[in-house]
Amino acid sequence: MQNLKPAPFNVVPGDTIGTTWALPEGAIVRFGKGDVDEGDVKLSPDSTYFAVGTLMGLWWYDVLSMSPISLWETKRGMVNSIDFSHDGKWIIIRTADDLIKVLNVQSGTCVIQIKGQDAFGGLACSSNGEWIATAAMQGVVKVLDIHSGECVAQMDRGTHEFKSNDIYQLEFSPDGSLLAATAANPKLSRDGQVLNPDTEGMQTYVWDPKTGEVIVKFAGRNFVFSPDSRLLAGAAFDQTSGDTDRVDRCVSIWDVKTGERTSHFSTHRDWVENITFSPCGEFLVSSSRDKSLRVWDIAKGIQKKTYTDSETDWGLPFYSPEGNLLTVVFRYEKTTVALDICSVEPREKLQTIELVTGSVGEKWFLRCPKLAIAYALSSKQMDGKTHTFSTLREPHFPWPYPKVAWLDNQTLVSTRDYPGIELWDVVQKRTQETLMKDKYIHTYTVLPCGKILGSNLSNKTKIWDVSNPDEPIAEFTAPKEPSDWVRHEVFAPTGDWIAAGSREGTVYVWNFQNPEEPMLLTGHTDYVTSLAFSPDGKRLASGARDNTTRLWDVESGKQIISLPMDKPRWIMGIAFSPCGKIIAGGMDDEIRLWCAEQLTTLRAIPQSENTRRTYALAFSPCGKYLTSGTWWQKGMEKMAIRLWGVATGENIHTFWGHTTDVQSLDFSPDGMLLASGADDGTILLWDVKPFIDM
Repeated sequence: MQNLKPAPFNVVPGDTIGTTWALPEGAIVRFGKGDVDEGDVKLSPDSTYFAVGTLMGLWWYDVLSMSPISLWETKRGMVNSIDFSHDGKWIIIRTADDLIKVLNVQSGTCVIQIKGQDAFGGLACSSNGEWIATAAMQGVVKVLDIHSGECVAQMDRGTHEFKSNDIYQLEFSPDGSLLAATAANPKLSRDGQVLNPDTEGMQTYVWDPKTGEVIVKFAGRNFVFSPDSRLLAGAAFDQTSGDTDRVDRCVSIWDVKTGERTSHFSTHRDWVENITFSPCGEFLVSSSRDKSLRVWDIAKGIQKKTYTDSETDWGLPFYSPEGNLLTVVFRYEKTTVALDICSVEPREKLQTIELVTGSVGEKWFLRCPKLAIAYALSSKQMDGKTHTFSTLREPHFPWPYPKVAWLDNQTLVSTRDYPGIELWDVVQKRTQETLMKDKYIHTYTVLPCGKILGSNLSNKTKIWDVSNPDEPIAEFTAPKEPSDWVRHEVFAPTGDWIAAGSREGTVYVWNFQNPEEPMLLTGHTDYVTSLAFSPDGKRLASGARDNTTRLWDVESGKQIISLPMDKPRWIMGIAFSPCGKIIAGGMDDEIRLWCAEQLTTLRAIPQSENTRRTYALAFSPCGKYLTSGTWWQKGMEKMAIRLWGVATGENIHTFWGHTTDVQSLDFSPDGMLLASGADDGTILLWDVKPFIDM
């Protein structure tokens, strides 16, 4: 197969990590590669490159070096489904705006774009290069003509009244003549009403892509086509055993031309996780949670070999080009995930790929385990050694966004996917250190003294001084409530209080000296959406979905006032100025400033029609400036981050960069840089010096 190298867009010489690639105007660095939880990771057909669809764009990586080589689609980003054409000449992407693009890999040019096509559940390109299959949010599978974009067929799923995103593993057969997918097919809704009476839970379908007619349907999952497209194998359960819990511990093989099941193997004792055909198509290999790996003779319908001499799962089996049976085994430790490439006979570790827990590498390899196979086969370094990749050790940020704060003018702090808190070197533009490596930190604060406090705020909450993580400085049990906590916990700048709001409207405040007796602030009647302590820690401001914003005395637990509004408004962002004299509140259509001393409205700053929903707020250290971040609305390509003059309400400058909701903002201590964290899974640092008075 011809080596089709992707066009090297946005590559910056000397930047091998990609932190300065395709930066928006005014930004000096980007941390994070973008959220991939709703994205996709796909290996090129020749296993030389892989593409990662994220909410900030489409990244290309070289398999052998595991380093970025190109960055596409940054104008809008929001890439959440991708696939390659069989010959590797095209890559097909779908964005959250229901736009499908067919792009030439070598030039990056758009061959065709198809509007109004929902492929949230995934897409697949046929090997004949004629069709694109899509799985919509509503669980509808369609086949589109790749040249015209017209719908060729909609796949038949029988009585399917319950509409949901329930499609998994959408694939064409190797010859492109069939389309298969697994659907969750929930039988019952939450209220117990029978919605899909023709199903028994998860089903695998094989359709004729020209007509949408069902060729094969069975209660199974983890399917795979034979190399000649004649057979399909999948994990299934034994319908004769009376297994009401349905454990898919059997392997069934179907003749997809006749629709008949030709073999059914039932030796495994637990869930079958992975299945693969041998290159010749004569054998089938399956691995299970019962820690066994079995090889089946398809023609004879018998078990050929069994391997049970493993203390761990056998993982993902595959064949080398020489015909040797190998496997990728995942090992999970506190701070690392290791992928061992092993021979099956003899059982021997040939290579290990080590990934940091919570890193982009962990996310991408778990999303596409074939990356480990591709690297193992391309590196040809089966020496038993451990291989690590610096670019893949970058943190992946937690949902829904990375919280940002400054430790000093050269060091940024952020949350990261489990575990720990990340420190970033702003000068070197790279990660510096991970703190609290073995602990899940839900929220944190940087106190004025430079101390970092972190919390896991769960049913059993612990508060740590990050500089001394061995023992928590406070520990308490959160009250049992009928629903989950709102994710708006805040520390007092004095370092002795933490506050959290509930979905029912109650605000809890804990003092670290007496944490088992929280103070209850009652007054709100709905979901608490925002909280902020005053700089001296004596007052707490809160906003809720009951359309009120309240100010509390922390020591007494009494409400001081419900801050004045011209009409009932739902406030989502709230912040005190550094001197504590001004409170800012962000709403759908305005930013409101209150005098924290007179408790009166200073001014309302209207927001423009196309950049409303202003929720993230931060004052500059001097208090003269306020910055605000917007949330996404239909039709927007980039989110606005606006810099305001507090005294005048004037919009001094607007930065455009994130592809979706801006959730966290913070100025550096000297006020020269602004950090923003967003739902797109990135942090941007902005140079504000040109727009402020020194």
